[in-house]
Amino acid sequence: MSADEKKLLKVGIISDIQALPSRHEWGMNNFKNALSLFSEKGADLLVNAGDIAEGGDPETYALYWKLIEEHFPNGSLEHISCEGNHDCSGAPFHEAFARVCRGLRRECINPEHRLIGGYDFITFATFDRMHYAPEELPALEREIEKAVARDPEKPVFVITHFPPANTVAGSHDSAGSEGLFDVFKKFPQVVSLSGHTHYPLADERCIWQGEFTAVQTSTLAYGCMSEDKLFNTVNGILPFAREVTEAIYMELYADRAELHRYNVTDKRELGPVWQIPIPYVPAAGPHGEARSQKRQAPGFADDAEILLRFDYGYAYIIFDRCVTGDFAQYYHVEISEYDEEKKCFGVPETFRYASDFYRFECNRQDKLYFKLPGTLKGGTLCRFRVYGVESFGKRGAPLEMEFRLWKNYKFKDAAGVYPQE
Repeated sequence: MSADEKKLLKVGIISDIQALPSRHEWGMNNFKNALSLFSEKGADLLVNAGDIAEGGDPETYALYWKLIEEHFPNGSLEHISCEGNHDCSGAPFHEAFARVCRGLRRECINPEHRLIGGYDFITFATFDRMHYAPEELPALEREIEKAVARDPEKPVFVITHFPPANTVAGSHDSAGSEGLFDVFKKFPQVVSLSGHTHYPLADERCIWQGEFTAVQTSTLAYGCMSEDKLFNTVNGILPFAREVTEAIYMELYADRAELHRYNVTDKRELGPVWQIPIPYVPAAGPHGEARSQKRQAPGFADDAEILLRFDYGYAYIIFDRCVTGDFAQYYHVEISEYDEEKKCFGVPETFRYASDFYRFECNRQDKLYFKLPGTLKGGTLCRFRVYGVESFGKRGAPLEMEFRLWKNYKFKDAAGVYPQE
């Protein structure tokens, strides 16, 4: 094996277990599955971007360490973690942060800066559980400067629970920190690892490159997609959200970092490997804005079907999934009513539905079905168009049908109701 191909460090990356102190609890079960995967890979280090224990429960941290020791006996796994808002709930921050640090077996310092396997890892906490105040940020900047002075070419891994603003999926709303972005943009060496947003890792927007690199680490608890106002989500939580049990396994080489995305329940790799060149040159970053131009709009098979189904007050649209191009992250549905006077279809109502791309492989079906809104009127002739849309917004040709709705049917409002309900 050449020097360039030698794995210098193998890292398991997780966040948002949000667990209770029981092996039978969902988050802890998924954490165990992640540890099993990382053990098979021979990981040297576990990085956790926070939200380990609901309410900072000490018993949960004790079980967390017990599971680590079962999979990596004799202290064979290095560990670094930051706090999350779930860890710090229920107490003033300084008290809660001290409790979390005890649970994580680390010094009660902020930021924490460690050299592990020849690479700098820095964790940074926020004192108001959401945004990083201007007076807190200089301390983080000083630690990054020390890391860059030590080795100006190697990546500097900065672990925060909340993401830098307007970078990865989920960072474009109140969860994103402008303060972190303003610090990180000064250092192309920074690789930001953040949690909190719970986005499925197959979404290619979970890695971002501009002035620096940002990576969203997904969740071992439940999945969200909050930015797109999807009709089949409730408060941003996906239907069948508990099937988003995801983690990253990273291998560091002399000239690159390779990030592998996994669903730890399926032990299934999600999409192509993300590569970060070392040293990172922003103008040549493979995960910058230009990558969206290479994406292919999702398309339906020539013989794809589209159907309508009425059940107990609800109407469902049923259709064959997209099979060509990049995967459909969501489906855009247009419903137009026919105007009898003007003899044409009117301006459509539009709805977006998250697809099932994030679900366990055994639960993904060839036909998708979605509840339609309760604004439909019995007896109306409607035109339905369905478009598959990939992560960056490209959409292909639609499936289309015309259907006169059942005249005496009384439609229920499906807003805020998961499909499985």
